Amino acid sequence: MECKKILAQTKLLYIEDEPAIRELLQETIAEEFARFDTAADGVEGLRKFLEGDYDVVVTDIEMPKMNGLDLAQQIKSKSKETPVLILSAYTEKERLFRAIDVGIVKYLVKPITPEKLLAAVCETLADRYSLVELGFGLVYDPATKDIVSANGRTKLTKKEYQLLELLLRNRGRIVTLEQIEQAIWPEGGFSEDALRALVKRLRNKSTKELVENYPGIGYRLAT
Repeated sequence: MECKKILAQTKLLYIEDEPAIRELLQETIAEEFARFDTAADGVEGLRKFLEGDYDVVVTDIEMPKMNGLDLAQQIKSKSKETPVLILSAYTEKERLFRAIDVGIVKYLVKPITPEKLLAAVCETLADRYSLVELGFGLVYDPATKDIVSANGRTKLTKKEYQLLELLLRNRGRIVTLEQIEQAIWPEGGFSEDALRALVKRLRNKSTKELVENYPGIGYRLAT
C-alpha cells in the first residue's frame, strides 16, 4: 500500500515538549493522518495513550516529568504491539542500547524534517497493510481487518483480529496462554473460557483448521 493511504488510516500520538515543533507538525502533516494528537510531556503522553487507540507513537527522548524511554517502557508494558519511534538529538551508545531493550522500532536523530518523519512512520507500518496468505483459500487484509475468501469478506472484531495478528507474528511457533493474555487482555479480564470462546469465533469466521490448540500451553497458526 502506498504511503499516503497508510497515513490516511493511521492514528498517531506525537509527544514533544517544544511547543514550536508541535505546532509546526500540527500545521504541516496532521491532515495526512486519520488522527494526529499531541502531548507536551511524557505524563500527558501516557495518559492520552491509555485513553486513546493509537497505531503508532512518536516521542522525543528529553522531556520533563517522564523521558521518552521511560514513556516507551510504560507503553510497551500496556501494549507490546504498538510501535514506538524515538526522536533525539543524541546518539550515545547507552541510549541506543536502552532503546533496543525497551523495544523501540526506530531511533531517529533530530532535527528531522516532516517528510522524513512521514516516511519513517510509513516504513514502520507498511507490513501491517500487506495482504497475508492464511492458507485454506483464505487471505487476511490487515487494512480492513477482514478475512477474504471466495465467498467474500468477513469482518473481525478487535479481539479476533488481535489474536489472529498475534498468531501471524509468531507463525510456526506456539503462542503461550500468558503471551495471549498480555497482548489481548492487558487490563485484566482474561480467562481460559474467554480465550476458548474467542478462538471458536475466529475459527467460525475462517476455518476450524486455522488455529491449532495445544492444551494447557497455547495456540499456533496452522502452517
